[in-house]
Amino acid sequence: MMKHMAAAIFVLALAAPGIARADDDCYVSMDRWKPREAVETMAAGRGWTVTRIKIDDGCYEIRGADENGRAFKAKVDPETLEIVKFRHRDRDDDRHGSRHERPGTTEGGAPGGTPSNTLFETIARP
Repeated sequence: MMKHMAAAIFVLALAAPGIARADDDCYVSMDRWKPREAVETMAAGRGWTVTRIKIDDGCYEIRGADENGRAFKAKVDPETLEIVKFRHRDRDDDRHGSRHERPGTTEGGAPGGTPSNTLFETIARP
């Protein structure tokens, strides 16, 4: 009986609001945070080109390009500067509505270029 009660209390504690934690969140008091300059130094030491540093879920979030020029987003623990989460960003991962051309298409999405006949010419409205 006591085992079941202890298990129930454990499950309820995990389900309580504010108790459950996501794996990629950071819980560090602000007095233990390393300064932004330390984050920039850490990134430069890895060969990263940083385009943005912000705070997200209690972590530093770095956006930039790695040493091979691939775009990435990384979450960094503000006290230890260890990487909590890292993800390369593909061209299709753009959530801001920017339009990217697919390989083998021209502007407007026509495959392989514009044919030489007049069917595809832009015609002004009357």
